[in-house]
This record gives sequence, C-alpha cells and structure tokens, in this order.
Amino acid sequence: MSYIAMTEKNQEIVELLKPMGLTENDAAVYIFLLERGQPFGGSKIAGRLELHRQYVHNSLQKLLTLGLIEEIPSGARTQYKALPPQYITHLAKRQLETAEHAARELSYISAIGAEQDFEVFRGTRQILDFEERFVHSLPENITQYIIGGNCEAFMDFFGDHYEENSRIAESRGLKSKFIAATSDIPYMKRAQAVLSNFEYKVLDMLPKSVVSTVVRFDTVTFYSFANPALLYIIKSKEVSEDYKKFFDMLWNMAK
Repeated sequence: MSYIAMTEKNQEIVELLKPMGLTENDAAVYIFLLERGQPFGGSKIAGRLELHRQYVHNSLQKLLTLGLIEEIPSGARTQYKALPPQYITHLAKRQLETAEHAARELSYISAIGAEQDFEVFRGTRQILDFEERFVHSLPENITQYIIGGNCEAFMDFFGDHYEENSRIAESRGLKSKFIAATSDIPYMKRAQAVLSNFEYKVLDMLPKSVVSTVVRFDTVTFYSFANPALLYIIKSKEVSEDYKKFFDMLWNMAK
C-alpha cells in the first residue's frame, strides 16, 4: 500500500487519529506498521509509503514518544513495530488528564482582569443557578456530548435537582451522548430511565475523575466536583469543534 493510494477506510482512520495529535504522515506510518504486524526499518517504511525518509524518521520518533510503537534492535540498524491499537486508550487517558489540568488552571487566567472568552462559576449555589437558567433557556432538539468519569460525584452534587432539570431538558428535546467509565454504568441506566434521547457507551480505560467535559453549542464546559466545586465554560467554536472530534474518536473506541 502506498501513501498516495491509501484506502478510503484507512483515510477515515487517519481523520480519527488527528485529534490525538497525529499528522497524516504520523497516522500513515502507524497504520502501515499495524497492518503488517512485524518490524520494519525506516527506509523500507519510507519506500512503501512513498514518503521522504526525514518525514518518516520524524513520525517514528513521535510515535515512540506517544507510546504507540516500539524499537526492535536488528543488528546495526533499528526496526520499528506497532503496539496494539488498545494503546491509543493510554494516549486518550493522558489527553483527558491534560484537559483536567487545563480546566483547573483556567481560574488563574480569569484573575488578570482582561475580557476573556469564558465564564467561571464557583461553589454549589452559583453552579445550581447556572444549571437552572441553562435548562430553561435550552433551544429545542440540540445534542450535547459528554465525557464523564465520575457520575457518583455528579449525582451527589446535583441531588434532587437532577430529576427536575432532566425533566425540563427532556421536554425541550435535549439529546445526550455520554462516554462513561465502567463504574458509571448504574448511573447510565438511571439516566436512560429519565431521558428518552440518551445514549451511552463505556470506555474501559476512562479514568475516574473529578472533572466532566460537555460539548454543546459552540462551547466546552468543564464540571469540577472538587472542593470547592467549579464550572468553566470556554466559548469558542474552534475549541468546541476540536473537542467534538476528540469525543467522536473516543465514541468510536468505546463499546
């Protein structure tokens, strides 16, 4: 298979890998090694993919750093072998941890006093008030995309407000797609009993976390259930589109 003649299916996989930080060249090298399942040297990879050797070298170093391939000694030269596709989940986990750290650090950005494209709500009262305003102002028939990881903390925080807010959201046709951790399954079943337009998938490697990420409209919202509880809303079409791609990638990996 040449890079130029990449199949339509492989091109779809390339697009799924881009939100993970891989370029087309990186993805092509990784797919090449996955399909063959055996070690290859950089020169052979470059020849088969019809890519410049330096591009292949750069991609191999990046894939090594990301933990997606391994080096195999072969005499005086080094060969490279792909690690199983499940290792992508480790990369996704690291990205989720990075997102959580970014969410916590956003509160410091707001202290500089300049106008920012985000809002911050602190404490139980502010967040509950925001949620009430949000569900009452919902446009009809929109979809929200949620990356969870600790539904227990979510339910403990919202308590009785969850049922009321869910009823209002349901009346406005809100659709929800939720990526859950294994420990979240009982809460997913409860949500399905309340919301008719609720889908979920389970990602085994999704870490249990104090932060939930929600993509809706042109915003990304981070719910942090640490003490004190914090809610960050990033208002950016570009950021929301990137997180939506990230969600789609995880959704395709989940089951």
